[in-house]
Amino acid sequence: MPRKKRQISPSGIYHWIARGINRKDLFHRPRDYDFFLNLTREHASASQVAIYHYCLMTNHVHMLVFTTAIENLIRFSHFLKRKYAYYHSKEYRISGATFERMYRSKSVDREEYLLECARYIERNPLRAGLVKHADDYPYISFTTYSKGLKNSFITKSPAYLSLAQIRAAG
Repeated sequence: MPRKKRQISPSGIYHWIARGINRKDLFHRPRDYDFFLNLTREHASASQVAIYHYCLMTNHVHMLVFTTAIENLIRFSHFLKRKYAYYHSKEYRISGATFERMYRSKSVDREEYLLECARYIERNPLRAGLVKHADDYPYISFTTYSKGLKNSFITKSPAYLSLAQIRAAG
């Protein structure tokens, strides 16, 4: 059965998800997470993809991204998954696939969904019971928003920025 054609988002915003093959762990040690984040940092701007939110769980990754063309997202995804799979296979002496064949990308076409999707991504470690407070999870964009910490590859979400404008006006 052929896969469905990728849905193009009219807003250019996508909820991007990549899972480990058979839900196996992608990340085993802190340096695995760091390697993936460095790849993300390296290729996001080169692919013209802006990262609004991210969360790296042990066996999957969520990102809320913006791009002006679906081809940019495809190129970004291909680079990220290929480079990380090569690293993972070499580091752990594993042969075969690292990721499920295709990444998923859900179109974000309403501001309400943009806020809800960001909230969903940021709450992943809480739902999984990994931490009691999102601030305590190191592989998430939450502290960029909650504490204003610098993150070199995060572009502030327009929904988040509009909330700040509403608060300032009120």
